[in-house]
Amino acid sequence: MSQEQIRIGIPKGSLQESTLSLFTRAGYNFHGSERSLWLSSNDPELKPVLLRPQEIPQYVADGSLDCGLSGWDWISESIENHQTGVTEDDFVMLADLCYSKRTFRNIRWVLAVKKDGPFSTLRDLQTAENVRISTELVSITERWLGEKGINAKVAFSWGATEAKVGEFADAIVEATETGASLQANGLKILDTVYTSSTRFFARKSVYAANDWRRAKLDSIALLLEACLRADTKESMRVIAGPNELEVLMKLIPAEVKCTVSPAKDGGGIIDMVLTKLEARDLIPKLAKAGADRITTNPVGILYE
Repeated sequence: MSQEQIRIGIPKGSLQESTLSLFTRAGYNFHGSERSLWLSSNDPELKPVLLRPQEIPQYVADGSLDCGLSGWDWISESIENHQTGVTEDDFVMLADLCYSKRTFRNIRWVLAVKKDGPFSTLRDLQTAENVRISTELVSITERWLGEKGINAKVAFSWGATEAKVGEFADAIVEATETGASLQANGLKILDTVYTSSTRFFARKSVYAANDWRRAKLDSIALLLEACLRADTKESMRVIAGPNELEVLMKLIPAEVKCTVSPAKDGGGIIDMVLTKLEARDLIPKLAKAGADRITTNPVGILYE
C-alpha cells in the first residue's frame, strides 16, 4: 500500500452533512470532533479536513490542500478576486456534483429586494443613485452589476444577509436553493446573478505529480459521481408468466436497458435500472398487463 496521503478539504457548514453522507455512500467514512478540523478516515491514503468552502479553493491553490470540494461560486470568486493570487490554471476540475444542502439541484445567487420597497425591477436599480448591496460574493456581484449597468456600492456581508435589506442595504445577492427563505423574510427575487454547483477539484500540479495520485483522485471522482447518479434511479425486477412476458416487454421504454432471465415456469424475470419517475409511470402499466410480481430497490452506486 502506498505511504502517500492526499489532503482533501471537506466543506464545513451547509454542505457538510450532505458531503459526508455522499462520501459514506462511496465507501469513505470520515469522523471527527468539534474541537478539531482534521477528521479520521477509514482510508489511510486520505487525510480529510473540515474548512469553510470559501477557504478551500485558496488552500488548494497554494498547496496547503491537495484537493477539495467547494462550490463553483467560491472557486470563481477566488479567481476573480485578484488579491488572492488564485488563477484558473491552479486547478483541475475532476467532477461536477449536482447536490446542495437539501436538494440535488444547483445553487442560485439571486438579487433580492424588499417586496414592499422602492425597487421593483432592475430598471429601478439602474436609475437609482447610491445603491447599497450586501453579499458574500463580492467580486462576482461587482462584475455582474457592471454588466447590467447598475452603479452600486457592494459591501461584504458577514452573515444574516437577508435581514439587512432596508436598514443596511437596498438589495442583497444571496444564495438560494428554492427561494423559500427569501420569501419568508419578505424579499422578492429580481434576477439570477450566478448559478453554482459543487465541484471536486485538485491542484493541477498535484494531479500531474505521479500516476498514483492521478489514479486515486480519478477513482474518488468516479465514485462520487456514481453515487449521485444512483440517487435518481432504482432497480426493478418484474416476474412474468409465460403468456405475459412478451406483452410486458413491449411496455418497457426503448431507452431503458433490461435483461431477461428464464423462469422455471417458462416465463421470465426482467431486471432493469430506471429513473424513479419512469418507475412511477411503468409499475401500474406492468401490473395491469399481468405481471406476477414487481419489486424495486434503491441503487447505491451506478456507473454507466
